[in-house]
Amino acid sequence: MASRLPAVHLYTYMAEPLQECLLKLCPGMTVKVVGSNFDSLVASDPAPEHVAALQEAEVLLMDPNLMPPLMYQLPRLKWMQSTWAGVDSMLKHLDKTKPIPNYTLTRFGGVFGPAMAEYVISHIVNTERRAQKQWENKTKGLWDRSGGIHEYRPLEMLSVGILGVGDIGKEIARCCKTFGMTVWGMVRRELSQDKQSPYVDHYRKFSELPEIMQKCDYICNVLPSTAETRGLLNGDILENCKEKKSVFINVGRGDVISEETIVNAIQSGWISHAILDVFETEPLPATSRLWEMPQVTITPHVAAVSIPSQVAEMFYDNYQRYAKGEELKYIVNLENGY
Repeated sequence: MASRLPAVHLYTYMAEPLQECLLKLCPGMTVKVVGSNFDSLVASDPAPEHVAALQEAEVLLMDPNLMPPLMYQLPRLKWMQSTWAGVDSMLKHLDKTKPIPNYTLTRFGGVFGPAMAEYVISHIVNTERRAQKQWENKTKGLWDRSGGIHEYRPLEMLSVGILGVGDIGKEIARCCKTFGMTVWGMVRRELSQDKQSPYVDHYRKFSELPEIMQKCDYICNVLPSTAETRGLLNGDILENCKEKKSVFINVGRGDVISEETIVNAIQSGWISHAILDVFETEPLPATSRLWEMPQVTITPHVAAVSIPSQVAEMFYDNYQRYAKGEELKYIVNLENGY
C-alpha cells in the first residue's frame, strides 16, 4: 500500500464494531468515530459538533440515510463509502438546482447476493411445501397431507423471473439454477454474450416484462430505486401473471410497486401470494391493509443486512485502492442513481 493512509471518519449506527473490525484489518489506519447509535432506518439531523467533525473528512464511511442534510456541507470530502447496498435514501435528496457533488460515492456491493438468494430460495421452498399450513396443523395436533402439502412442486419444475440482474440478481439466478429452476432475467438493455450470466436461461429487456410475467411461477424484484424504476410495476402490469397465478417477491425497493397495486393484484386473483421485505413506507404502518391479507408474507427489511465485519472487509479492499490511486469498486453514478 502507498505510504499515505488517509484518516477514515465513521458516521453510522454500527460505528464501534466497524472501528474494531477496521483496526484489525489495518492497525495503522486512523479511524475517527463521529457518531453512532442511530436508528438503522430513521434518519436524524446531525448535531453541530458532528457537522464540524465531518467537515474535516476526506474519506467517510457512513449510513446513506444520514447524508441528506450533509450532502453539500462537506468541502474536503473526496470519497464516501455507503454501509448499505442501496443509496436512494441519499440520492433522492439531491438538489437539482445545484451542481452534482464532486466526491465519489461507492455502495456496499458484492456481499448481499448470497443473503438475498438465501431469502428468495427459502421463501420459495416454504411456499411450495406449504410451511405455514404445516405449522398451523402442528399447533392443532393435525396429521394432514391435504391442501397441497403432499402435491407440492419440486423446484426444478418452476420458473423464476428476476427483475434486475446485477451482482445480487446474478447470485439469486445462480442459486435458483442450482436447484434446476428455469431462470428469466430482466435487464435495461441488450447484453453482449460475454456479459450474460450462464445461470440465466432467457434475457428480456424492460419493454418485454409482460412476457416474463406470463412465463414465470415466481417474479422476484431486485431493482434499485431510480427515476426509471419507481412505479414500474404499478397499475395493471401484474395482470400478466393471472394464468400462472405467480408469486411476487420484492427484495429490491418498495417504491417500485405501490401497496394499492399489490392489494389489487391479490384481490383480482392475478397473483397468488406476495412475499415482501421492502415497502413504500418503512416501517410499514400498522394501518396498512397488507398486514391483514393471508396471501401476504411480511418481513421487516431483513433479506440482507449490513454486517460490520463484511462492511469492513469490503471497505478495506476499496481503501487500499484509494490509497494507491486506483479505481474504486461499486462506484455509483450520482446522476442516474446506480
